[in-house]
Amino acid sequence: MARILIHTLREHGHLLPTLKLARGLMAAGHRVEYLLTPAWQGFAAARGIVMRPYLADIFPAAAESAWPQMSREAREADAARRNEARVQFIVGGGLDAVYAAAQPDLLLADAYDVSIPIVARRLGIAVASLSPSCFQGREPGVPPLSSEVAWGPDAAAQAAAEAAWQRLAEERRRTADEWYPRYVEALLAAYEFPREELSWDGAIAPDFPRLPQLILCPRAFEFPRALPPRCHDDIASVTIDDETPAPELDEWLARRPLVYCALGSQGLWRPQHHSLYEQVLTLALRRPDLTFVLACDAEARARYVGPAPGNALVLGWAPQHALLRAASAMISVGGMGTIKECLWHAVPMVLVPQFNPYDAQGNAARVKHHGLGAVIGGEEAMAAGLEAAIDGAIAGQYAEGLARVQQQLRAVEASDRGVVLVERLLRGESLMAEAS
Repeated sequence: MARILIHTLREHGHLLPTLKLARGLMAAGHRVEYLLTPAWQGFAAARGIVMRPYLADIFPAAAESAWPQMSREAREADAARRNEARVQFIVGGGLDAVYAAAQPDLLLADAYDVSIPIVARRLGIAVASLSPSCFQGREPGVPPLSSEVAWGPDAAAQAAAEAAWQRLAEERRRTADEWYPRYVEALLAAYEFPREELSWDGAIAPDFPRLPQLILCPRAFEFPRALPPRCHDDIASVTIDDETPAPELDEWLARRPLVYCALGSQGLWRPQHHSLYEQVLTLALRRPDLTFVLACDAEARARYVGPAPGNALVLGWAPQHALLRAASAMISVGGMGTIKECLWHAVPMVLVPQFNPYDAQGNAARVKHHGLGAVIGGEEAMAAGLEAAIDGAIAGQYAEGLARVQQQLRAVEASDRGVVLVERLLRGESLMAEAS
């Protein structure tokens, strides 16, 4: 039995895709722990995973639980203060004792948290990168994951991809004095981490090109090109929760056509979501022939539940798989977890990726490439644009692409490839020979 520590960002979109791999490793006899702050105790207990709490002084459970009840200004100020304390804790060596106490044989490290490989290297802990989305490192001719630029094998498309990377590099030079680059530089200096083992050529976060990377995403969703030999996708990551809908939701699930709108778990931190909710409700008012269910954060629900028309239900939380089983289309900002769940149920997507500042643009480019849904950007994100996209989705415009990718995704989800790869790493084997 090996000891495996999973350390990810404290966000549902990063944690949920790891559960299937964690459960597979536990079933194989390994001890798996998650490193999380106290507020996540209920999440861990409900999903049968073992949690190792940390940062309890900086992020006590009461602090994170209070955020939904705070004003936006107070919430953002409190989060910024606590994040600064977290940065000082990590740069000051606080993670050393946490990792040493866990004594992991292998650390599965969120690809978007730069601190984990840096700290683990000094402690001599084996690390594999764990990506909840597509590969975000730089590859010749492939646009950044944060970019809406379309991929193509022709010279013009590859030149456009390189231009997108150049724009990203220029933006990083302009923002070099902001807190995140300064934090990374402080970490590198504090831990004497070799500069050649870190690359700023990552679309969203620095990349570690010498680490094996397990990508919790099906190859069928990627652009049709090769990944670097260290990267391994087609790892099962979709957990189907058989939530029982509340009785008052049953009647809405029986209506057709049903359009489901959910913008992810970060609504409290993204006030720009409100304008999209307003556009959806405006469309609902104009289209009484359609039924809409909107899942949003508590703040948005309080704002919109009253003015919603009779064919629109506004919820603070919704059983997503139950909604997707009934939905004819889904409106989303393009998070990878939601995209995979739509693919599982073959639900066409209407994506508005500009409301998500990280991987959504690249995810949307892949949805468009494979014919899995519509992508609305810029000024098109008005009710008229949404209306045309939803009508096309309901009419079956994306049925062929969805059926194809659904079949491949379900085959991936039935495999134990992730467990096999992790056990090879535990035996000290290189995964370079088995590039996916």
